[in-house]
Amino acid sequence: MKSDGPTETTSVRREGPKRSEASRQAILSAAREELIEHGWRAFSPDRLSRRAKASKQTVYRWWPSVAAIAIDAAISMIEEPLIKPDQPVDVQLAAFIEPFSELARVGDGAHLLRSALLAASDDPAAGEIFRTWFNNTIRKPMKNVLAQAASKGHIRRDYDPDAVCETLFGAVWHRLILMRGPLPHVLAMKSAQAVLASLRP
Repeated sequence: MKSDGPTETTSVRREGPKRSEASRQAILSAAREELIEHGWRAFSPDRLSRRAKASKQTVYRWWPSVAAIAIDAAISMIEEPLIKPDQPVDVQLAAFIEPFSELARVGDGAHLLRSALLAASDDPAAGEIFRTWFNNTIRKPMKNVLAQAASKGHIRRDYDPDAVCETLFGAVWHRLILMRGPLPHVLAMKSAQAVLASLRP
């Protein structure tokens, strides 16, 4: 006789995605703790599994490598830039840096970012993950801002968008990797204003 109530199988199936996401978040949280305490070069998959209370099989179900976990652990903490087209161009450009600055100023955020950048440098596949995220989240929207500014005559039309991005974020990578220093709040606007000064018509 067919039962009208939910079976054990359907109940597990419905709860599965929630449990999977909870496990995924636990692994990301454990990865952040591991990166902050030990850094990327001493990252331990065994400690990660123990921290997250998850098997290595579960860990690698979500990520192809520990470097990919390190990247995801960091970029998942970076807020998407909030760009308002009605604001001045320097404010819009500064908005691309501000999420990085905000994370770097909170607790061990700078160490987390530094570890992710090192992982991206060490592992080609993880580096591609970071570059894809950066391109979609930062570079493409930034190019749109520059194109609008050029069409309105705020900047010259013969600019190099890749050079602009490198100039805009140069101080960020320099402080995080080489100087191992903080990202002060004024860094975003100073970098944006320096870029605009070089792009004056």
